[in-house]
Parts: sequence; C-alpha cells; structure tokens
Amino acid sequence: MAIEIKIPEVNGEGKMGIIVRWYKSEGDQVKAGEEVAEAMIEKITIQVQAPSSGKLKVLKRENEEVKEGEVIGYVEA
Repeated sequence: MAIEIKIPEVNGEGKMGIIVRWYKSEGDQVKAGEEVAEAMIEKITIQVQAPSSGKLKVLKRENEEVKEGEVIGYVEA
C-alpha cells in the first residue's frame, strides 16, 4: 500500500513553490516522521516528513514547481 507524501499547507491558499531538495533518493527506506524533502513556498522553507515507514517513490524532482497540498511522492510499505 502506498501512502501519499504531500506538501504541507502554509496558509491554505494553494500557493506555489518549489522542491528545494530531497534528503533521500528514489527507492531508499524511510521511517515515519523522518524529514525526506525540503520545499520553499513564498520564501518559507518547509520540511516534508514521511507519513509512514517504507520505500520512497519520488514524483516531483528538485526545482520542480509544486502547490500546497500537492502529492510529491509516496511511501510504499
């Protein structure tokens, strides 16, 4: 089962930003609550955490544009 990794809501207005970097690579094992990526929305740096433990599947790459609440990857159990 795959659990979505989403960009957290900063102000709930659907603002755009970018993926600054992934701390883990495609296929790496991650733990629930572990920081896996960094995004920036309106000059606010956001740490994105893994929602569960498992294998990382990346959908959005570094420097790609993203929106608050958007799915950027999955954790596959």
